[in-house]
Amino acid sequence: MKIGVIVSAYDNWRALDLTLLGLRMQTHAPAEVVVAEDSEFSSVAEVVAQHARLAPFPLRHLHQADHGFRKCLVLNRAIAGALSDFLVFTDADCIPRADLLATYARLARPRHFVAGGSHVNLPENFHRQRLTAEMIATQRVFDRHFLASQGVAVPWSRTLQPGPLARLLDVLTPRSAFVGNNSGAWRADLLRVGGFDEAMGYGGEDRNIGIRLHHAGVRGQRARHSLVCLHLDHARSYRNEAVLLANQAWNRQLARQAQVLPRQSLLLGL
Repeated sequence: MKIGVIVSAYDNWRALDLTLLGLRMQTHAPAEVVVAEDSEFSSVAEVVAQHARLAPFPLRHLHQADHGFRKCLVLNRAIAGALSDFLVFTDADCIPRADLLATYARLARPRHFVAGGSHVNLPENFHRQRLTAEMIATQRVFDRHFLASQGVAVPWSRTLQPGPLARLLDVLTPRSAFVGNNSGAWRADLLRVGGFDEAMGYGGEDRNIGIRLHHAGVRGQRARHSLVCLHLDHARSYRNEAVLLANQAWNRQLARQAQVLPRQSLLLGL
């Protein structure tokens, strides 16, 4: 089984630099990484090029003109061009722990997607001023005692080392919504449901594809405590309350229906 990673990005090249370093630290190397940028910022391209020279895996950069929030479109383009059997989705501001892809490899099974659940936030004042590449390379940043020494509090259950306790807590928190910052699915299943709904703006577009996967008979498996990544917190200037409410209403309606395909997607023609 080949595991690929699709990293959604905008103009967050500083965070992307740290996230790509986290992917280079993986104990289970990805078959490919695609940075899917919903914009055309030169700083993002430079960061990708720097890591492409060092990464022990193929690293590609996919981008498109910035015409508003079109994340779903660039993600579908990445799915269309991916060469891997199983695709893990994350964001440019989410640093993966070194065992993340090894855990996906262990959990992946037919007719299921795997969801990491909500992310663990690192405050902006910490990651902009004190977070270093060395902390990621040594994995110290995933140690809650180290973070506490830096004035950053994280829930004890969200940075557990791999083992029985983390797996038990996964079982006890079974909610399995697809989350765009830390979820994985078989490429064949993603194509079968037509990928992400390009008619959606920001907010709930990841949950939407999870609902449609469920309608297609693909069940979610949550591993909130085993799939560990750290989110570099930030303001969300792109948040539009009206769009968000419309997306939520559509998802509630969709959940009551048997609809599998999105309203709009370039993958529908494949």
